[in-house]
Amino acid sequence: MMKNWSLIFGSIIFLLIILTGILAPYLPFVDKNLEKNLVTREESGKLIIPAYEPSDKYPLGSDHKGIDILSTLLLGTKETLMIIFSVTILRYIIAIPLAISSFYIQFIRTILAGWNQLFSYFPPILFVVMIVEVPFIFYSNFHAVWMVVILALIEVGRVSDIFLKKMENTLQKQFLESGIVGGCSRFTLFKNYFWPDLQPHVLTNFFNDLARVLFLIAQLGIIGIFLSHDFFRQLGGTYQAMNTSISWPALLVKIHRDIWSFEWIPLSAIFMITITLFSIHLISDGLKKHFQRKYNKSQGVGI
Repeated sequence: MMKNWSLIFGSIIFLLIILTGILAPYLPFVDKNLEKNLVTREESGKLIIPAYEPSDKYPLGSDHKGIDILSTLLLGTKETLMIIFSVTILRYIIAIPLAISSFYIQFIRTILAGWNQLFSYFPPILFVVMIVEVPFIFYSNFHAVWMVVILALIEVGRVSDIFLKKMENTLQKQFLESGIVGGCSRFTLFKNYFWPDLQPHVLTNFFNDLARVLFLIAQLGIIGIFLSHDFFRQLGGTYQAMNTSISWPALLVKIHRDIWSFEWIPLSAIFMITITLFSIHLISDGLKKHFQRKYNKSQGVGI
């Protein structure tokens, strides 16, 4: 039997990333407090200010506050993974029941069609920007929670529609006739026929959505939409929202300027995001191959 290398390699890489998030605070070379170093002195005695270039002290350099990039990346892994998993899990908690209800109830199907159509006109990032700038959300003490909810709801319609179409496809399959002829209830039909056919689709698409969420929050980082922030008073008496997140996209906030002079700041975040997206893609591709082989085996098709 052929080994599923996509699933194996993807799972190994993704597991290492998860372990990094868990073990980062205990690694000896990680600055757990993310201390600022606003000025340092070269061997010649010259004073320099951050951002500091990669060196023995800062293997990946520092940001503009003199905070070690390597420590930020490793400590930020846990927060980044928590964000993408929270958004995706909440999205599926809403999307799956909505898809099932839409399959049986025409009124809910109409709501789903409207929901999906509403958020399909523009890229999701535009809707996120418009919604999060609403004052009671922007100034809320629970801004991070609002961000998770908004990011989840934006594409609930798309995910529900995918599962609804899958159930409609299952309805056309011949094996369902045995359950209908046998007088199975709707619940029994769903449990014994629809769900086993839908379950692989849910699992595969779940990893696809993890990647979509990660890519979306990376875009938000580039345009300066913070997942969590505090307000600091300025000299003129006004207040400014300042990023308090240590997730990877936080390093992309000044990418348009940093990429020319302090390229190690955005490139380090881009590398972590890219390798995570790559591992998720391998897992998704591997799961598709795994379930396709199981289906072919059940149908007596040679692999």
